[in-house]
Amino acid sequence: MTTIELLKFTQSELKCFRVIAIMGNARVSAIAIRTRIAQPNVSRAITSLNDKGCLKTERSGYSTVVSLSETKHALLWRKLVLEFAHMPLDKILAGVGLEVLATICYLTLRNRKEIAKNALVSQRTAAVVLERFKRFGVIQKTTHYRVTPRFQTLSEFVIEFRHYRNQKIAMRFASDASVTWESNHEFIVECKQTLEKDGFMLTATSAFGRFGLSLFVPSSYFFYSPFVTTLRVEDVILHALLVPRRSIMPILLAWKKNERRISLQYIQRQSERYNATALLKDAVVYFETRGASRAEGYPPWPEFLQRAKEYGLA
Repeated sequence: MTTIELLKFTQSELKCFRVIAIMGNARVSAIAIRTRIAQPNVSRAITSLNDKGCLKTERSGYSTVVSLSETKHALLWRKLVLEFAHMPLDKILAGVGLEVLATICYLTLRNRKEIAKNALVSQRTAAVVLERFKRFGVIQKTTHYRVTPRFQTLSEFVIEFRHYRNQKIAMRFASDASVTWESNHEFIVECKQTLEKDGFMLTATSAFGRFGLSLFVPSSYFFYSPFVTTLRVEDVILHALLVPRRSIMPILLAWKKNERRISLQYIQRQSERYNATALLKDAVVYFETRGASRAEGYPPWPEFLQRAKEYGLA
C-alpha cells in the first residue's frame, strides 16, 4: 500500500515555525504570546513540526525550550523568513500550498489540470492556491508554470523538505534505504532489501531479470510512486539511466534484448516528465548510429557487440 504524505502546514504551524526561526529558541509560553495562539494549540503545532523535522525540543526545568532543527529544510526556512520578513508566509503557504509548489519545482507543467493531478489535490484547490501565489508574485507562467527567480530560497526549502519526507518513507521500507533520485512524490532508493512491499517496486538493473537479462547486482533498486502499480520495460530502463554512477553496458544490453517491445513514444514521454530527455537521447543516438556517435561512458560499438554476443543477443 503506497503511503501518500503531502507537504502540508497549518497556519498555526507556520506562525510558530516563523517565530522560532526569528527568536532562535523560545519556551512554549513565549511562542504563544508572540503568535497569539492558545498554548495547547502551540504545543500541538510544535509536536507536528517536530515530526516534520523542522524543530527540536528539550526540557529546561518545568518548561520546554523549542529551537530549529539542524535539517537542511529548517535552516533554509530561517533564511527564507529573514529574506521575506515583510511577507505573510503563514497565509501564503498554509494548507497544501507547499504541495502545489513542490509539483511546480520538480515538473514541467503547463496547466492547472496537470498540477492538480501531480499534487494529488482537486483542480479547484489547485486553482485557489495558484491564484494566491500569483497575487504575491511567487510563480509565473510562460510555456509552463515556474517559481519566480526572487523566490529561489523558497524553491530550495520545498525541495529539501520533500527530500526529507521521501527519505523517511524510504527508511520505513528498509533501514539502510537511500534515496538516489527523486521527482516530487516519485523516487528511487538503493538498499539491501530484495522483496517488494509497501508500494516499492524493483526497478533499474534489479528488475532486468524480469525482462530476460539476469545480472548480479550487489544491492537493489526500488521505485516508489503513488501513480503506478506496475512497471514496463521502458520504465526500468529509464530508471536505470536516472540512477547516479550507473554502468551503461547493462542498460544497453537490456535495451537490445527488448528492442522489439520498447515503445520509443512511451519512453520519450516518460523522459520528458522527469526532465531526462538528454539521457534518453544519448542511448537512442547510440543505437541509431551503431556507436558512431556515443556519449561519455558509452562503449565502442565492437565492445558492445562482443558483450551482446556473450549474452546471446547479437
